[in-house]
This record gives sequence, C-alpha cells and structure tokens, in this order.
Amino acid sequence: MRTSVTDTVRRIILASISVVLTLVVAEVGLRLVGWGTVTPEMGFGMNTRSALEQGRFLPDADLFWKLPLRANEVDRTIKAVHPDLPPPPRRAAQRILVLGDSCSRLSMGVLPYSALLEQRLAGQGYEVLNASVPGYTTYQGLAWLHTQLLDLEPDLVVVYFGWNDHWRATGRTDRQYAASRSASRLRLLSLLWRAPEKPPVRVPVDQFADNLDAIIATCAERDIGVLVIAAPHHLTREAAQHLVQTRYILPGENPTLMHREYLEITADRARQGGAALLAADRLFAKVGSLGPLLMRDGIHLTDAGHQVMAAALASVITTGVGADGSLPASLVEAVTPHVPATD
Repeated sequence: MRTSVTDTVRRIILASISVVLTLVVAEVGLRLVGWGTVTPEMGFGMNTRSALEQGRFLPDADLFWKLPLRANEVDRTIKAVHPDLPPPPRRAAQRILVLGDSCSRLSMGVLPYSALLEQRLAGQGYEVLNASVPGYTTYQGLAWLHTQLLDLEPDLVVVYFGWNDHWRATGRTDRQYAASRSASRLRLLSLLWRAPEKPPVRVPVDQFADNLDAIIATCAERDIGVLVIAAPHHLTREAAQHLVQTRYILPGENPTLMHREYLEITADRARQGGAALLAADRLFAKVGSLGPLLMRDGIHLTDAGHQVMAAALASVITTGVGADGSLPASLVEAVTPHVPATD
C-alpha cells in the first residue's frame, strides 16, 4: 500500500515538472519570436503610428514615446526638457516646469505659452522649462515626473492635460499598455487576450483622477507647488467628425461632453489636493469668441490663445488672484488686451 502511494506521488511530481518545463519552453519560445509584444503604434492609433514611422516620435521604455533630440532654436528658446538629457543648470531663483501635451508644445507664429510666460516674468527671478510631448496623458506625465522631472527641482509645476486621456485607444488603456510591456509579464497570457469590442479610453475617469492626485501629492511631498489648467475647448461639428475619422472617438460620441466630464474631475482634484486651478476653459469663453483663441480642431491654442494663456498664468502666479478657479476682474483684464477683436 505504501509503495502504491509513493508511486502515485512520484507520478504527480513528474507530471507537474513536465507541465512546468513545457510552459517554460513555450514562454521562452514566444519571447524569442516576439509574440505578445505590444508597441505604441498598435496601442494608440494612426497618428502615433505615422509619427513613429516618420521618426517624429521615438520609442521609450518608460514613457511609450519621446521626441527626437533636436538642437534647434525653438527647443532651446522654450527650454525643452528631454528624457535623454541631464537636468539643465538653474538660471533663476524660481523654476517653473510646464508638464503637458501638444497644447503646451505646439504653436504657429509665436512661441508656446511657456516661453511667453517666461518673457512676461522677466526680471522677477523666474525661469520656465517645458516638459510637454504631443499625445501625452496624465499617465505619461506622472511616469515622467518619477523618472526624471523631480530631479529638475522645480518650485512650481503647471499641469495641462486632459485631451489625450479621454481619446479612444485601439485596445488597451495606458495602464494596461504599460503592464503589457513588463518583462515579468507572461507571454502565454497574451494567447488568451482579446481586444474589447468597444475600445477603451486611454485613461478612464477613475484613473485620470488617480493620476492627478498622484501628480499633486508627489509634488507636495517635495514642497513643489502645482497649478492645474482646465483645458479650453471649442469642438464644432466639423471638429467632431474629424475625431471620428481619426478614431479618437466612436461614431455617435459627443467629444464636448467627454471633455467636460474630465474638466469636472480636473477642477475637483485640484481643489481636493490643494493645488492652484486656472479655469482656462471658462476664462477663454468669457473674454470673447473662442474661434480666434483655438485652432479649427477646437483643442490647440492659436497664437492669440498662447498669448492669453501666458498672460493668465503670469497674473495668477504673481498675484495669486484667480488661483482658486475663479474669474476675478483683474484676471479678465490681464488677458483682454490679447484677445483679437471680432466683427
């Protein structure tokens, strides 16, 4: 009887070892052929794919993608931060860091608002660095903060996110995409993964709130101030149709309602976390027609929009008035001269 039990145990052990070895061999084989590897162009749609193919984006292990290193006058003027470069030496008593996406990086005839802000603060002991990359979400902003940006030792971080967070991904959220790239993730599990019928947004509402909380709390731990910008918007029917065509939203979705939901979270998390809030969404709407301040996509700032944003930030930073998300007369008066006249 004892011999029979021993034989049974031995067979179970040998079978278990055989199963484990089979799984190990399968896992190694899948890794060797690259099975289950997920790349940014697979996760974030046509614009990211074309940017990577054309070299306008480069893959990054922590941030998904980054801009190429460029020694051009614009990047030097806006004091662009890059993941592959060491922190620049401090050149002023107060260092402001703008953390955001294309809304804070791209401009046409004038420099982005970060550089205009530094010009407005000239002689007052401020320098303004720009850590903004097209396509970035709060997930990527938080990751960059941990991997490099805290080393810049800013006194104030201006946070301008929200748009890319609520655009549709092609299969995974930012958090899921990051997990899929982990070296510890079993590739065997990817055999079971199926893309959801309805593509998720890149950063769901609850994760968006968590990311903002983490950005604010991480900065607070180092006595770094935070000023959160509520992104202005003017999404026309034409702009909405383009978002459907480029698969940033699904047919029938209302991008304005999606954006407003994230704006409400932006304001709430700023207040709950003790961060300053610039209600640029309401400020832009208050001072005049949004057409001259936002591009045709209803998202990115025009030259006048960059001027208004810089003027608003300079006013809030130097006076503190309007840092609670209100629209005091002094703030409106500070930006009004930069609003183009309309017929």
